[in-house]
Amino acid sequence: MKITAKQLALSLYESLDGKPTSQVKAVIKRFMELLAKKNQLAKAEKIIAEFLKIWNIRHGIVEAKVVSAKALDKETVKLLKKHIASISEAKEVNISQEVDKKLLGGVVIRYGDKVLDGSLRGSLQDLKSSLEK
Repeated sequence: MKITAKQLALSLYESLDGKPTSQVKAVIKRFMELLAKKNQLAKAEKIIAEFLKIWNIRHGIVEAKVVSAKALDKETVKLLKKHIASISEAKEVNISQEVDKKLLGGVVIRYGDKVLDGSLRGSLQDLKSSLEK
């Protein structure tokens, strides 16, 4: 039976859950030794990505990407975090920002498997589609 990166990440998470910081290093070292022994080190990046997803879900953390036409000020980022936290029921929201001049205005927010398109470009495309019908 083939073990997936997600299964390995879940196993690592459960091994670390509740452990004091002093034991974390030893658990990770043993986990890496096991991966090496089973010739699974090539899955390390996928395991880490899956581990982070599991960690974030279990701790109520949402990773969001905000794309805007220009850099956002701190107050706007703060409001976006609050909005994303309220609609996703997250305890904490981490935002990475990207500037895309093609948007014209507004923002596109991506978190989890959701996309909120509040861009001027997206609104114009929606308007065009509705007019074509």
